[in-house]
Amino acid sequence: MPLLDHRSVEELTDRLRSTVEPERGRIPMFVYTDPDVYRLELERIFGRTWLFVAHESEIPNPGSFVVREMGEESVIVGRGEDGVIRVFLNSCRHRGMKLACEDFGEVTMWRCPYHGFTYASTGEFMGTLIGAPYERAAYPNGLDRDALHLIEARVDTYAGLIFATWSADGPSLDDFLGNLRWYLDIILGRAEMEVVGVPQKWVVPSGWKLPSENFTADAYHTATAHSFLARLNLVKGVDFGRDGYHVDPGGGHGLGIGVHFDEGSYFPAELRDEYAANLEPEQLKLLDRLKNMHGNIFPNTSFLIPNFIVVDGKRVSGMMLRTWQPAGPDKMQVYSWHLVEKNAPDWWKRLGRKMYTQTFSASGMFDQDDTENWEAQTRNSNAALYRRDEVMLHYEMGIDQEPLDDFPGPGNVYDGKFSEAAGRTYYRTWLDLMLEESA
Repeated sequence: MPLLDHRSVEELTDRLRSTVEPERGRIPMFVYTDPDVYRLELERIFGRTWLFVAHESEIPNPGSFVVREMGEESVIVGRGEDGVIRVFLNSCRHRGMKLACEDFGEVTMWRCPYHGFTYASTGEFMGTLIGAPYERAAYPNGLDRDALHLIEARVDTYAGLIFATWSADGPSLDDFLGNLRWYLDIILGRAEMEVVGVPQKWVVPSGWKLPSENFTADAYHTATAHSFLARLNLVKGVDFGRDGYHVDPGGGHGLGIGVHFDEGSYFPAELRDEYAANLEPEQLKLLDRLKNMHGNIFPNTSFLIPNFIVVDGKRVSGMMLRTWQPAGPDKMQVYSWHLVEKNAPDWWKRLGRKMYTQTFSASGMFDQDDTENWEAQTRNSNAALYRRDEVMLHYEMGIDQEPLDDFPGPGNVYDGKFSEAAGRTYYRTWLDLMLEESA
C-alpha cells in the first residue's frame, strides 16, 4: 500500500488534529478503518516505534530463527552463530525475494530460493565460493559485499521480550517502556518464562486498534460480553472485572489489575522462592493479591493473566501474549502465545495450557465473544466512512477521577478497573506520532 502524497497527508493530519480529542474523551470512528489513516500508521507508527517480535525462548540456539512482521513487512528474528539476537528484513538484496519462507527453523545460513544468494546468520553476504552461484562468471568485477548486507533493525530486549524498531535515533527501549516496566516485571519477570509450543495464528476482519485499546483500558466490557462466566458459575457475579486498579503508566501503554480478597496467593507455592528472588517486596505483595491482569504495550502487543478458575480442585490461569498484526485497514492477523514459568510444577503447566486453550486461543470462549464485537465495530466504521458528518465516540469514563497517591507502582493508578484514562493516553500517543512529520 503506497504512502500518501504530501497534499493528502496535510489534509489527513488537519482532520486528525481537529477531530481526535483524547483529553475530552472524543475519538472519531473513522480512525479505526480509514485507508489513508492506515497508510500513515504504517509509516509513522509501525515504521518508527518499538515493536514486539518474539520471546527469547523461541530462539534458544545459535542459528534458530522465527519469521514475524513489523507492520506489513516480513522480518527474520534470529540468534546468530555468535549468539547475538538480530532482526532482518526478510528480503534478499538481489531481487527482494523472501529468504526464510518457513515460520521457524534453525540454520547456519540463509540461501535465497530464487537466485541462490547466500547470507550468514549474522546478516553478511557470504564469501566468494557460496555467496552467489557462478559469481566469477556472472560478476567478473566482483560484488560489493557491504552493500549486500541484509537490512537490519535496531534490537533490544526486556524481560525475555524481543523488540525491534526501524528508527535508528529514537528513544531507548527502556525509555519507550517507561513506567510499564514495573508491571512487566510482575507479568514476565517474576520467573524464567518460556513459550509453550508455537504461536497460534488466525485472521480477523477487524481494525488492529480495536483489540489493542480493549486490552489497554477496557475492563468494563467483561460484565456484558463475558457474562456467561457467571451463568456457568465460573465466577460469583458479572462484576468480576471491577475490583482492582486501572493503570495509566504513560507512553500509550495501559493495564488493569484485578485483585482478590482471599487468604494467600493464587500462584503455585512451589514457585514462591523464585518469585521472591526476582520481584521487589511491593511487587510480590501485589502478585499475592492478583486475580487477573490485562494490558497492552503500545502500539499492538497485549498480555493477559485471565481470571483464575478452579480446575481439578486447583486454582489455575493460562497466561497469554498477543500481537494484533495489521494486514490492511480492516484486517489483522493475530499471533497468540501461551507462556508459563519454566520451573513450574507439572500440574500448573498442564492445567494452564488447558485453560489457555479453552479461554484465550483460536477456539477460546472469550475470543469468540471479543472477536464478534471487533468485527461488528469494524463493519460500522467502514460504513461510517461514507457519512458527511463525523461519528464521535465516547471515551470519558473516569475522566474526572483522581489517581491514588499511595499505590506502590508508578504511573497514574486509579481505584477500580472501570476507567478509560489509559485509553485516552493511548490515543494521545497515537495522535502525536501520526502528526509527527519526521523522525
